[in-house]
Amino acid sequence: WGLRTLIKYRTPKNWTDPNFLGPRIGDKILIGLLIMTLYLGKGDNFAQDNLINIASVLFLMVVLPAFGASTYVPSLVSERALFVRERNDGLYYTVTYLLAKMCDELVLGALATCGVTAFVYFGIQLQGEWVCFWIGYYVSLCVGIVLAYFVASISPNMDVANALLPLYCITLMFFMGFLFRLQDIPPWWYWYSFISFPKYTFGALMANQFGEVDPPFNDTTFLEYYGLDTIDKWTYIGYAALFFIFFFLSTLAVMSLRTYQSR
Repeated sequence: WGLRTLIKYRTPKNWTDPNFLGPRIGDKILIGLLIMTLYLGKGDNFAQDNLINIASVLFLMVVLPAFGASTYVPSLVSERALFVRERNDGLYYTVTYLLAKMCDELVLGALATCGVTAFVYFGIQLQGEWVCFWIGYYVSLCVGIVLAYFVASISPNMDVANALLPLYCITLMFFMGFLFRLQDIPPWWYWYSFISFPKYTFGALMANQFGEVDPPFNDTTFLEYYGLDTIDKWTYIGYAALFFIFFFLSTLAVMSLRTYQSR
C-alpha cells in the first residue's frame, strides 16, 4: 500500500514538474542531437579510417549516461530529512521508498532513451539491432541512476556525493576496453575491468554493430582487435544488469542501517 500511495501521488507530481523533467530528459536530447549531427550517416561506412569514429559513438553512448548520473544525486540528498521523518513515523519501509524512486526514474528513463536512441541510431545509420542499441544504452543509464543513489546514500552531503560519483566514473572509463585495450592492461590492474559495468554495455554495442560484418583492421578484424570477437551481446547486457541489482541492494542496505540524523 505504501508503494501504491507513493506512485499514485508523488510520481505524477514529479512527472509534471519541469524542474524534475528538465535535467532527466533535456541533457539526453541535446547530447543525442549533437552526437547524431556530428556522426551523421557514418554508421554504415566500414572503411578502416572510419571504424574508430563508429566505436567512438558507441563509447559515448555508454559513458554519457554514467557521467550524467550526477543529475540524480540531489533527488535523494534533498529529500533525506523528509525520508527520515516519514520512515520514523511508520508511513513506509525503506524498500518501499527506494522502489518508488526507482519507478519514477526508470519508467521516465525508458521513454526518454527510446526516443533518443532512435534518432541517434537511424540518423547515424548504425548497424545491428536498434533494440539492442536501446537496451544497452538504457541499462547503462539504469546502473548510473542506482549508482548515483548509492553514492548519495553513503555521502554526508551533496558536495561529497558530487565529487565521489564522477571520480568513480572516470576510473571506469579506463577499463572499458576502448581507451585502453583490455589485453594491454597490466595484470595488476586487469581485475578492475571485471567490475567496470560500462565494459559490458560497450562490448554489447560493439558486438551488435560489427557482429554481422566484422571489417578488417590492422591485420586482424575490428572485434578481434578489441578482444570482442567471441562475446555474446545479450550475455554482456545481462552482466551489466547485475550491477543494477548490486547497487540497488547496497543502497537499500545503507539507507536501512544508517541513521542520517536525529529527529
